[in-house]
Amino acid sequence: MIARLGAAAGQVLAASAAALLLTLLLTVLLGVGARAFAHPLAWTEEAAQHLLVWTGFVGLVIAARNGSHIRIEAVLNLLPTGARTALTIALHALVIVFAALLLREGPSLIERNWDVEWVSLPLPSALLYIPVPIAAVGLILTSLAEIASLLRRERLP
Repeated sequence: MIARLGAAAGQVLAASAAALLLTLLLTVLLGVGARAFAHPLAWTEEAAQHLLVWTGFVGLVIAARNGSHIRIEAVLNLLPTGARTALTIALHALVIVFAALLLREGPSLIERNWDVEWVSLPLPSALLYIPVPIAAVGLILTSLAEIASLLRRERLP
């Protein structure tokens, strides 16, 4: 059941990333096209910036799930298997601590910016911060799953 839930979460993340990237592309193209016809749209640049932030947070969770963040493993690979596993678990624990800080601060960022509007549209600036706690939960769950997987592999003969 957990594997199916993880697969479903991966599909939701992939669909979200695709939708965000497509919306970002269309927003930028609309802005460029409108400027080309001497009728610039004031909101497209700000909307594109906000979409880029959302896309970045979704990409952060996808990269964490796929283990595709940039990392230097030169020292890690020199360690014996047990020490490598212990250090990897410690690194995931640090990610959990970082994500917990994001999760703690995210809601207050949203709350503090709910009554502040975008410059170009009557939308709350809080929309920019909504992905912070969502991504934090994704990072925590991903790191916990990785730690559980490492511990299971370590116990196998």
